[in-house]
Amino acid sequence: ISLKKVKYFVLDEADRMLDTGFEPDIRKLEDLGLPPKDDRCTSMFSATFPTEVQQLAKHFLRKDYVFLAVGTPGGANEDITQCIEEIPQGQKKDRLFQLLEQNLKSERCLIFVETKRSADYIGSLLS
Repeated sequence: ISLKKVKYFVLDEADRMLDTGFEPDIRKLEDLGLPPKDDRCTSMFSATFPTEVQQLAKHFLRKDYVFLAVGTPGGANEDITQCIEEIPQGQKKDRLFQLLEQNLKSERCLIFVETKRSADYIGSLLS
């Protein structure tokens, strides 16, 4: 694989990528011919901006990069109410339907899960 013709390079969830050990893989992209940072447009997104992400930014972004913080960095969105419940594995499906029935105000809803398999399963339940 050659990355010599890459014009746009996007690192999404950079903090998570570092947390899960992807930094060596990200850096290997340069070995595959990723153009120098001044010859490409690079966008980097991260929910947090810890020292490790800042170092990655220095390496992959131009010196004059624009840092844009939405809301309070590391803070929660005040318009969102977050509730946490610990549900036993065998009761999760019933509790999900209960929550949707009680709280769903339109036909649109986002349900966050950890795996694609879980997303596919919930999608099949709701279709």
